[in-house]
Formats: sequence, C-alpha cells, structure tokens
Amino acid sequence: MNLITGTTGLLGSHVVLKLLQQGKTVVAAKQSSSDLSKIKHCFSYYTKDVETLFNKIKWVDLDITDVYSIEEALKGVEHVYHCAGFVSFLEKDFPKLTLLNETGTANLVNACVANLPDGKAGKITSFCHVSSLSTINNADYEGELSERIFWKTSGKESSYAISKYNAEREVWRGIEEGLNAVIVNPGFILAPGFWKQSSGKIFSFCKKGNMFYTDGSTAYVDVNDVVEVMVQLMDKQIFNERFILVENSYTFKDIFTQIQKKFGKPAPFFKSGKFLLQLGRMADGILSKITGKDRVLTSNTIRTAVGHKKYSNSKVKSALSFSFKPVNEVLNGICEHFENDLKSGRI
Repeated sequence: MNLITGTTGLLGSHVVLKLLQQGKTVVAAKQSSSDLSKIKHCFSYYTKDVETLFNKIKWVDLDITDVYSIEEALKGVEHVYHCAGFVSFLEKDFPKLTLLNETGTANLVNACVANLPDGKAGKITSFCHVSSLSTINNADYEGELSERIFWKTSGKESSYAISKYNAEREVWRGIEEGLNAVIVNPGFILAPGFWKQSSGKIFSFCKKGNMFYTDGSTAYVDVNDVVEVMVQLMDKQIFNERFILVENSYTFKDIFTQIQKKFGKPAPFFKSGKFLLQLGRMADGILSKITGKDRVLTSNTIRTAVGHKKYSNSKVKSALSFSFKPVNEVLNGICEHFENDLKSGRI
C-alpha cells in the first residue's frame, strides 16, 4: 500500500491519481476539515473515470504533529510519498513552518524507521520526500546550482527555506538509520486547478491583464513530470539521493507574457525595480498594521522577485533517461483549463 500526505494539495492530488491509474492501492492522508472536491476536480482534467478512481481511495485522518495519528495511518503501508508541507514567507509563521515542515517530517520519519522491514509484509520499504529548490542554497556559490551544492547560509534565507532544509536533514537522518528514502527538489510547479493557491494564482493574476513585471527569474516544472519522476524513483528503488526537478529557468516577464498572450491580454510593460518594490514593501507594512491582513511584499519576496538562479537537471535526466515537458506547452494547456473552468463557473 502507498500512503500519500498532502493529498488535497496541488502535487499530492496528482500523485494519488498516478498511483490509482497504475492499479496501486492508495491510502490518502487528509484532515477532518479537508475539501475532497479538490481531488475530484484534479482528476477531471485527466480522466472521465473520476468517480471510479476516487472511490478506490482509502482515506485516513492524519495529523502530522500527532505521533499516534501517524502510527495509525502507517498500518499496512509499505511506500510513503510525503507531499505535505506548509508554505509561507511571513516571519510570523516561522513557528508554524517549523512545526509542520520540520517537526512533522521528523515525526513521519521516526514512525517509518520504527516500521522498517523485518521479513513481514506491511513494513516501510520506501520513502519519497518532497523538498524545495530553496534548500539548494550556498551563499558563496554563484554558478549553476546542482545537487552537489550544500547549504551555506547568508543569513537572508526565508523561514520557509530554513524549515525545508531542516526537514531534509530529518530525512537524511532517517536514511542513516536504515530508511530507504529519496528526496526531490522541484522548481515552481505548474498545474491546473487550485486557482487560488500556488501556481494557480499566476493565471488568475494574468487573466486580469497585469501591467507589471519584475526583473527576476525562477525555475519551472510540470506537475506531471514531478509525479512521474517520483514514482519512477520509488519503483526503481533509487534511494539515498536527492534530485533537482526543473525544466528550465525563465524570467517572470517571459512567463507573464506567454500567459497573457494566451488570454488575449497585452504583455506586461512596466518594470517594477528594487526601489519601487521597497517603497511598496513599506506601504504594504503600514497597510498590514492598519487592516490586520497578512503582508504581501516582504524582504524575502522581493529577493525572489529580482533574483536570478540557474539549476541543473542533468542528474535526474541521466538517472532515468528522462525528458521534461517544455514549459511553454505546459502553460498553454493550463491556460485552456483555466478558460474552461471560468466558463463552467468553477472559478
């Protein structure tokens, strides 16, 4: 059996679908308040057998901070895909990031190590951990980043990056204790649905005809490529490694321009430089104090907006003879799904 965490999220829902389509038994972790309609919506982009596949899922309530909850969820499970995680770039969320990303991963790893194979079925034989590109970080290195680059802090890393780095360390500890585990570090994952979160926000933003862009760039990858690599790594028993999963890096202007062109909107033409962004950050801080709403512009988001990093995908391409789907094709497909969802009232 396969346990997947984060199943109502963008990546986890796609992992569930992939394993079900392969005829594998899926145990999907959820919370009591989870909106399961998101999973059906995800399935609908790829198959007409939504209800048939959905009804094959075995659901378990899992609290990643509750050791007993994890132990119950792992009963009879042999393979774990840890897709759950909390994303925030607000300093006030550091305790929550630490609890869910670092401590939660430690709890899951500990439970898996306590259930290593001993000749009996229903023991943990493989573990796939979804990390982040933010952990491929070295303050002294300016070249193309690869899996060989290990963490060296500059003191400017986001709370999110720190929590994901510490979560990775927990997985490496589990590996030292005998757990067969592999780590993936995906770039900015592009996927249909989830229009109010993750990459989905970009399409909603561009549909309005955004005029602004920043000078930065980041690395992107198709959600289905991430899932395919994860499953292949587990099936081929490639463990004790980490893999960067990106198709390539693109400027924010290039991405916005392609999406807005597909939507029949003009390309963004007003460059938001560092000075303008810093003014916006100060104004956003004042507005946040007045309204009580979370900040949008922070020092970390500005660094991301104007930063440039290049990542190598050669390791995974060599290990699996894998080819990534071009981002322009991915964006075109997602734009079509967005338009269809808009017409049908799903957005």
